[in-house]
Amino acid sequence: MTGRQTLFSLPQLFRWNRVCSSKGLRSCIAFIAMQACAWQAAADHVKRVVLINPAEILSANAQVIDHAMYEVFSKSSQKVEILSEYLLKHSEPPGQLERDSVDLIAKKYSDQHVDLIIGRGERALEFIERNGKAIWPDTPAMYYSLSSPAIYWRQRPQDISGVFVDYDYAANLALIMRLQPSVRHIVQIVESPHPEEIQQLHAKLAAIAKAKEPDLRIDTIGERPLADLLNFVAALPPDTVLLAMTIANDRDGMRYATDEIVRAISEKSSVPMYGMRSSYMGNGVVGGQVINLGEHGREAGQLALQLLNNPHGGPYTQISQKTRCVLDDRQIRRWGFGPERIPQDCERPFNTPTLLERNAMQILAFALMAAVIIFLIFGLQWQRKKRLRADEEANRQRTALAHVARLGSVGELTASIVHEINQPLGAILANADAATMMLNQQSHPDHELRAILADIRDDNLRASQIIQKLRVLLSKRSLESKPVSLNEVINSSRSMLGNLAIKHHVTIATELADDLPLIMGDNTHLQQVLINLSSNAMEAMEAVPPAQRTLTIKTEKSSASHIRLIVADNGPGIPTNILPNIFESFYTTKPEGMGMGLAIVQTIVDAHCGRIETLNDPQGGATFVITFPIAKNDMHT
Repeated sequence: MTGRQTLFSLPQLFRWNRVCSSKGLRSCIAFIAMQACAWQAAADHVKRVVLINPAEILSANAQVIDHAMYEVFSKSSQKVEILSEYLLKHSEPPGQLERDSVDLIAKKYSDQHVDLIIGRGERALEFIERNGKAIWPDTPAMYYSLSSPAIYWRQRPQDISGVFVDYDYAANLALIMRLQPSVRHIVQIVESPHPEEIQQLHAKLAAIAKAKEPDLRIDTIGERPLADLLNFVAALPPDTVLLAMTIANDRDGMRYATDEIVRAISEKSSVPMYGMRSSYMGNGVVGGQVINLGEHGREAGQLALQLLNNPHGGPYTQISQKTRCVLDDRQIRRWGFGPERIPQDCERPFNTPTLLERNAMQILAFALMAAVIIFLIFGLQWQRKKRLRADEEANRQRTALAHVARLGSVGELTASIVHEINQPLGAILANADAATMMLNQQSHPDHELRAILADIRDDNLRASQIIQKLRVLLSKRSLESKPVSLNEVINSSRSMLGNLAIKHHVTIATELADDLPLIMGDNTHLQQVLINLSSNAMEAMEAVPPAQRTLTIKTEKSSASHIRLIVADNGPGIPTNILPNIFESFYTTKPEGMGMGLAIVQTIVDAHCGRIETLNDPQGGATFVITFPIAKNDMHT
């Protein structure tokens, strides 16, 4: 749709400038003349349409129809100019006021060519039928927005094309029966001054109901005073529904707005009310199958273009039958209809979404996030339990390996231990023989016998201590953490280390720090660390002359929170290529070795939250430095 044509455009001015500057004055004049002819042809191509409206105020539904019709015009290659006229309210039959209006319109358009007259609604159509030929003698006319009931009672317009609006009774009946299957009575409201219209609409609904629902009773009521109508709808039985087809505005000597009357009926009605017009939606009706106004406007626009292109064709008559289902959720809740009864294809413009509906995506995202978090928590718990079981298994294996290592160490120390325990046993035997001789000679001073018995007791205690140490070393038990003196661990291991030193011809040098803080640990496991490191060091010095074999065991405080145990030898040291692997399980360079000694040392040190380092002395020998954290209560040896 276009208004007046624009005389000049910016691209045209640019073309003029190029032509006039390059071709000269003669070419410029010729070009301008050609453009003027083109403009005149474009102006002749514009079609002028006069739209007759029944009132100056257009309803929202009328605006929807017009917008769809104008959109058809705008997308067409045919340019259309719309001129609107509004009819004044007059009494029936038309009198002088209409004649004056006709004279005014005829004078207004006396010097303008009109290509098409369009009438909106029944009043506009009647005006065109009475006066169209007088104002525009040879101009085709058409109408739209004319309700289908007019098809059944009025005479078809002569030589006038148009698009009727037909209401789908079958679809509305199906909607009512779906929402209320128990309905047995439908009261149709058709407030029309034409009895033929009421009779035709009643017959149409009754025929459809008889075919679809034989037990359904149909009644149709016409116009009546508003008070009587409200009393009537308030007394309807529960198995009844109202179906509003047409509602009159002028009643009881007053003019009402349609939405006011519809709301009043709905509020007083004891049963649900359905409607077949878009204007009833949102004013108290449950819903209905209403005409698709946009589609009706497009059909009217297409018919108008057809008449503009072929003015002498027709007349053409079309019926708009495309409907859409519209429901009012407020009335759905009022009458308690379950959501399972609502058709999925129905529009719900008055629906107030629930919290779940408004935030469905956010709630879904939150639920997925929560599910992921819960899954991660369970996964982490499962991993934690798995790790704890693995730690328990590692601790059990560490204890078993330490026990195996202790058994190996005891096997190696057996000969020395037997030699050591023979000394107190031999002393006990000698003292017992001496006491026996003294008793046989009957010269036994009491103080000498007491001294012999004291020696026997001391030797027995010494043998018992040796056996007790061997039993503790052989015992298989888990780590028991308690305050331990590292110096006492070394001192309690002197006898076993001494036997190893005798076997390997090694001199042991100890440098124990005074006032050394305690550590948290297990005495037996720490003793195992010391024996393993010392045994390895003594074996490493086999190639060193016996007089030069020295094992140094040293303790010192390395910082305010840690102490160190240092075990050093003066052997050949550890080859640098195997240094990174010496603490791996089953890694050994000795033909008869198991490769478990240093692995057990590493495991026990880790269990004590310690750290072990291995260094090679440039002058020869290897040094193992173990750092332990001091006990928190800061106790000292």
